[in-house]
Amino acid sequence: MSSPWSPRKKLELNPSRYPARLRLLAVLVVAPAILLAQVPWWALVLLLAALPLLVRGWQPAQLSQMELHEQRLTLIGRHWQELECPRRVLRAGPWMAIQTPKGWLHLFDDQAPREQLQPFYQWLWTNKSN
Repeated sequence: MSSPWSPRKKLELNPSRYPARLRLLAVLVVAPAILLAQVPWWALVLLLAALPLLVRGWQPAQLSQMELHEQRLTLIGRHWQELECPRRVLRAGPWMAIQTPKGWLHLFDDQAPREQLQPFYQWLWTNKSN
């Protein structure tokens, strides 16, 4: 049973546009390194042709749903996880990564309005273990 002091908040998150930008950034960073590598020309062409195919399927594990209730945070993404206190939380600009025992989950600002994400940010900040 939840008390009025620990309100239950549930948030469905939208898909983000940032993973596609991260894939493009990966191609732009790796392509010059491939061009500068001292390999035969045929290997260079093969690597450059394969690069877009290699990063096409890559995507960070994103959150699809978050629920805050009675001092526990439930995260649903690639895996389901319930946290009483987060291990590590990294935040840089529009991106936040949460380390769980099952791996990292990523949250981007374009998945929900900041007003809806604010209670979750506050919970993560006040309950961090470090």
